[in-house]
Amino acid sequence: MNSGVETIRVAIGAPLSGSGEVLGVEMAEAVELAVEEQNASGGIAGFAIAAEKADDQGSIETGRQVADDFCGRPDVLGVVGHYNSNVTLTAAEIYAAHNLAMITPIASDAALTERALPNVFRFTNRDDQTGAAIARHLYDVLGKRRAVLVETETMYGHSMGSAFSRAFLSLGGRIAERRTVREGSRHFDPLVASLRANFDFLFYGGSFEGAYILKAMRHAGLGQLFASGDGCWDTTNFLEPAGDAATAGEGVLVLSATPELGRVAGSSEFAARYMARFGPIGNYAVNSYDAARVLIAAIKDAVDGAKRYPDRSGVVAAMRNLHFRGIAYSDPVEWDEKGDNLAAVTALNVVENGRFRQVAEIPRTGRVA
Repeated sequence: MNSGVETIRVAIGAPLSGSGEVLGVEMAEAVELAVEEQNASGGIAGFAIAAEKADDQGSIETGRQVADDFCGRPDVLGVVGHYNSNVTLTAAEIYAAHNLAMITPIASDAALTERALPNVFRFTNRDDQTGAAIARHLYDVLGKRRAVLVETETMYGHSMGSAFSRAFLSLGGRIAERRTVREGSRHFDPLVASLRANFDFLFYGGSFEGAYILKAMRHAGLGQLFASGDGCWDTTNFLEPAGDAATAGEGVLVLSATPELGRVAGSSEFAARYMARFGPIGNYAVNSYDAARVLIAAIKDAVDGAKRYPDRSGVVAAMRNLHFRGIAYSDPVEWDEKGDNLAAVTALNVVENGRFRQVAEIPRTGRVA
């Protein structure tokens, strides 16, 4: 079967520098671990696998350059990436033009798969699914009716904020005030002091600013619940800077697009292997690991089907038909017609003793119309 080519290459596109460096590095490490383990078990049909990573810097322009480079290399058969939704949307169009399979472990903006590009797959849940899940929990379970909505001036911030707002309003909730903040800001005492509405909770759509908004709330004596999208499901950028503020007042409710480690068979064992190799998990390592394994499984299916070194079209076709049981979600990975993962769930977490603890798990509501 070996056609003279000795190595199957997969690529990793992630922010390996800049504000998202910690998250992107963890993503790349998890993919590398999946590749190492597959090579230790014999690779794919005698072919070794090589993972090559590139730093997209969380930038659309750099992401475009990274995608062009990957596409220009015929030996690259698939991409795990990217992390930021805006970068992923741009890169996906380039990969589609070259029929290169792309699976993103994390990017959640619904627009990515609404285009139904045949080569594009999303492992994680979509913002419209996660936003609706946390809205229902806040309204139905916690009895919350009046929200202050704060979102960053980013694609993710707008997507998460809008998804939550639509769902909460449809349930009968009210958005008492809506504010926008700049990405990278750290001083939110003036913002908190300017809030005039009577509200039950503050919902934050964004990432790195969440801990500082929460601390400003507690500093001002506001004890209302702080709820957020998965941009705050992050040890380094939320739990650590938030400190005791995360358990003061009504605490926090943070969604994640993967269950707590240990709830799915094999996830705790993976976490132990990852920690031994790289250190503690802070974010979506399990999604990244499984996304890489899904791509590897599709390449293997393409090899088995072609009885030779596969081409990109064969990998895309194999990915589309994949049925894969991983360790991130209880149900096997399968794709809907848009490339979204039918197994994806929304988990809701509080903070106890300096760590996230899952309090609810909500499946997808079905295929997204």
